[in-house]
Amino acid sequence: MKKFASFVLGAVAGCAAGFIAGSLLVSDEQVDDVKNKIKDNDKLQDLKKKYDNGTEIVKNQLASFPKNVEDDSELKDFDDIVIDDSNKDNDVADGDNAEKSVDDLNNAENDNTASTPDNSEE
Repeated sequence: MKKFASFVLGAVAGCAAGFIAGSLLVSDEQVDDVKNKIKDNDKLQDLKKKYDNGTEIVKNQLASFPKNVEDDSELKDFDDIVIDDSNKDNDVADGDNAEKSVDDLNNAENDNTASTPDNSEE
């Protein structure tokens, strides 16, 4: 742990020293001069265009691939989702709506239990 702390401290101190040295030793005029030389260099501009075109092609190719579903837990839990529309304004009496919902639930439960084998009868 002591070596790691020394490494982190050295990295932070080195970055700070490099930043301070760079800002003090290089004037703004020199930075502007380098930027102008880069803008005027045809070879560098050509390379930049090729790079931009290449990255655009790669982005388009990656976008065309279908995305794999690695985590299907949301799909497995889908039937646990209950949609509550009890706040819906209906002209139907609340008792009728509740009875319909209970009947639907009972039918759903009967369908599920009917498909499972009954081991009590042998």
